[in-house]
Amino acid sequence: MNKILKLTLILGIIGAISGGALAAVYKVTGPVISAQDAKTLQIGLSEVFPGDYQFERLNEEFELSDPVVQIDDAYIVKSNEEIVGLVLQVTSPGSQAPIKLLVGTKRDGTVSGVKILESLETPGLGANASNPDYYVEKENKITFLGQFKGKKISDNFIPKEDVIAITGATITSAAVARGVKVAGKVAHNYFKEKEGSG
Repeated sequence: MNKILKLTLILGIIGAISGGALAAVYKVTGPVISAQDAKTLQIGLSEVFPGDYQFERLNEEFELSDPVVQIDDAYIVKSNEEIVGLVLQVTSPGSQAPIKLLVGTKRDGTVSGVKILESLETPGLGANASNPDYYVEKENKITFLGQFKGKKISDNFIPKEDVIAITGATITSAAVARGVKVAGKVAHNYFKEKEGSG
């Protein structure tokens, strides 16, 4: 019986020391990670909506047309005080894991840009979605994500129809296209409401 108590006490002490060490490490690295995430987000916002714009986080619930796609965050894009667009952070189910992307939409109903923030798709196949050297249209050097820029949010966004799919990665192609389509619909509805209330 004494042996069991002694072993339990030793394991408890080891657990407490390990927990304390992890808490100390997080206390040091947590703010650094948060600052890096914020920097990555700012760069991403500027990439999907290039130009001299201000981005303001929008705290609003959105009605979604697709139950498997999530809107994680939204940012109003402003030029001085005028709203010129919306950037949505979207999660869409990929072939390996959920794909997180930023989708920029202009007020005129066109996509300003798309950036993948997080993806675990298969290297050499689905991972080509964010590869800047993989072209779906080689003669014009258009990347998979680059093809969305300038598309109208009223388009279908269906691979092999109006979206060029990544070779061997139809699920990834469809996941990204689906995320862009949902973001476009949300942006369209948001601007429509703004015009109606303005």
